[in-house]
Amino acid sequence: MSEDEPVKIRGEFTPDPSVCNFSINRPILDDAELTVSFFSPVDAEGSPLAEALFAIEGIGRVSLKGSTLSLTKEGDEAWPKLASQMIPVIKALFEAGGPYISEAKLEELKQVPPEEDMARTIQDLLDSQINPVLASHGGFVKLHRVEGCDVHVEMGGGCQGCAASRQTMKHGIERAIREAIPQVREVIDATDHAAGANPYYK
Repeated sequence: MSEDEPVKIRGEFTPDPSVCNFSINRPILDDAELTVSFFSPVDAEGSPLAEALFAIEGIGRVSLKGSTLSLTKEGDEAWPKLASQMIPVIKALFEAGGPYISEAKLEELKQVPPEEDMARTIQDLLDSQINPVLASHGGFVKLHRVEGCDVHVEMGGGCQGCAASRQTMKHGIERAIREAIPQVREVIDATDHAAGANPYYK
């Protein structure tokens, strides 16, 4: 794409109403396989794109991959209203040119721990923080496997087939895992939600 071409941004809703993806006709990251996630303004310090988005009230999480921004909102503000604030900010940053992510953040993400170390850290996290909370609702999550930078987990008990499990995975389990290990690329729900006592995937 020519640098003279205007910056174009296209929004796309996802099955999760709190998440919206924005595709940009320019690359955010040179490494198309790398996912960078920010969970707070403090986490975003030094990364201009994430800093600017967190400055907009209602943005709770920013994830970047290739030429796509995946944004998670907090509260009931409608996406069109949030987008009307975000798009001018994004366009201005891209028209000014990068970098959009701090070098320190990129270097951190390149230091990928061995799979067995990642598995140990995630299992400790599940045992000490996540499962005690889920147990109060009759549920649990277990680590299925770590494959490269991808983490596969399974939900069970009251979480299997529960209509709220998508939110639990996205805003609870995935967020906690990414905060513990920023190098994680994808957290994949390997649960068979069509099984169990209360399936919601038919």
